[in-house]
Amino acid sequence: MSAGSSAIRRRLAALGSEGGFTLIELLVVVVLIGITSAMFETTFGTVVNSSSQVQSQNILQTEVRASLNQLVADLRYATYGDTTTPVDASFGANYLTFYSPDHQTPSHMRKIRYWIDGTTLKRQEIKSTNTDGPPWNRNGTDLKSITLPTVSDPVTILFGSIRNPLTIFRYCVQAPPDMKIDINNPTSPELITWSCTETTSAAAVKTVIVRTVVSTLTSSVQYNYGAVATIRWNAS
Repeated sequence: MSAGSSAIRRRLAALGSEGGFTLIELLVVVVLIGITSAMFETTFGTVVNSSSQVQSQNILQTEVRASLNQLVADLRYATYGDTTTPVDASFGANYLTFYSPDHQTPSHMRKIRYWIDGTTLKRQEIKSTNTDGPPWNRNGTDLKSITLPTVSDPVTILFGSIRNPLTIFRYCVQAPPDMKIDINNPTSPELITWSCTETTSAAAVKTVIVRTVVSTLTSSVQYNYGAVATIRWNAS
């Protein structure tokens, strides 16, 4: 055997030993790529869901605070224009009707109702056609005799996802300076529990406590929002 032939065989043997990946090596690589992709997908999905929840919470907070501010403003200016109580006899833990003038010149009287429909807070108002004082009329009908929300006036949906639809309103005979935080009720679900003398008489209502527990549609986390509105009306 010549030296040239031996050299060729050694070269071919060396080339044979430099072959590509084995099947097992390829399978290991595929598995590692799959695991890495799954980890990335999970992390990316978590980030996207977290960002979506934060955005939903911010939108909900804006809606709730704006709605409660409007409700408080309506209540603080509540009056019927005489010694009549501005709170309508139709009120309860999840609905409230009262009279409050608008801020136009000349001024019209409004009959305003807030109520819970399912888990949604809604608002509706009707406005008097006369501006010369009580009795306030609308198309010849006394405003007091018109029932809300059965009239055809538009209804404003303030916000939804309320988790305590049966306990949104409380009615007190005191103004906030005479109300105290009830430190003897540590198990209450409310963040602040007011020591409030409640009433079922419309003429005795001085303060309305509003409290809502809400959550976004994509999250089970609940948030507490509340407000206290003092009615400035005085029968004297």
